[in-house]
Amino acid sequence: MELLTNEDLHAVIDILGDIRQARTREDIIQLALRRLAKLLGSDITAYNEVNPATGAATNYLEPDELDAQLVNRTLEQFGQQHPVLMHHLKTSDGTAHRISDFISQRQFHDTGLYQELFGKFGIEYQITLTLPARKGIIKALVFNREFSDFTERDRAILNILRSHFTGAFESLRHVHRLQSKMKMCRGMLQNISEGIVVLSGFSKVESWTDKARFWLGKYFPGPARRVLTLPEEITSWLRKGAAADTSPVASPPVFTKQLGTDRLHIRLVSSPEFGRILLLSEATTIASAAPLESLGLSPRQAEVLLHVAYGRSNNDIARILGISEHTVRRHLEAILKIIKAPNRTAACRIACGCLAPSFGPGS
Repeated sequence: MELLTNEDLHAVIDILGDIRQARTREDIIQLALRRLAKLLGSDITAYNEVNPATGAATNYLEPDELDAQLVNRTLEQFGQQHPVLMHHLKTSDGTAHRISDFISQRQFHDTGLYQELFGKFGIEYQITLTLPARKGIIKALVFNREFSDFTERDRAILNILRSHFTGAFESLRHVHRLQSKMKMCRGMLQNISEGIVVLSGFSKVESWTDKARFWLGKYFPGPARRVLTLPEEITSWLRKGAAADTSPVASPPVFTKQLGTDRLHIRLVSSPEFGRILLLSEATTIASAAPLESLGLSPRQAEVLLHVAYGRSNNDIARILGISEHTVRRHLEAILKIIKAPNRTAACRIACGCLAPSFGPGS
């Protein structure tokens, strides 16, 4: 076997560094096509994915102006004449092999594969490196020349890099799977009743849900804060909690902020696994519906009108009172007639006047 030169080894090390920095499958493929093509002296380089059972094939070609459709059609028709492909199917051997390892150049010229594809591109010699793939699929890096066959030096370079390309593809697969799960988890977190703020360090925000961000803006208005920072009131509360040396197993401290009839509760949760997290929840002080009965309403009608005054939709009212939306609409029709209100807005004004001063943003 030909020994690799220092220049070869440095080139391989450079490619390994690029593989580690690749962020997408396409980055790895382009790296293989361009960097390895130059290192091996390949005239035409390809990354192929072939399904021998169906004949389906997809590929990336360098130079990219080559006719990929012709390559796919010919591989589908004559793939069984490719000696390296057939060797891999029989043995699962993915190391680098040349066509000349199995058949002579004259035998190669007699195949339909050469006559319909290789000969048209001026390909006389080829070396292929097969990568692990899911069952039934063959992934291969293919290097082609016109004037001279590939050497043992070329084979050695490809075999050194094989495990690294395999590891890079596998790592990206796991990364994409984790990203998909994280996206799903973020979607679930956005729909829970509490807002969540994940802290980085003591009080810097690493991430937060939309609900948490909305509530912080609602209860702490004023000049815009720096991105992903907490209001000073919360930061001060966290400092006091740290000074008190709160035990992680004790009940977490709760910070409360009042805004009219609404209250924001913030609870600090700490754990070795997840770090420091703020859980936000909002509560509303509901006024008694009893004063609305003085308008001539039944207790249930008064409850419906109270929730209308709080700006709740028919769907929300139905859910809170445990009745159907149809029943809510019937109650509203009756309420409008009894209190002589032309519409929902007018009914709200009448209800607020009846409930004052216990009702309203200033309470």
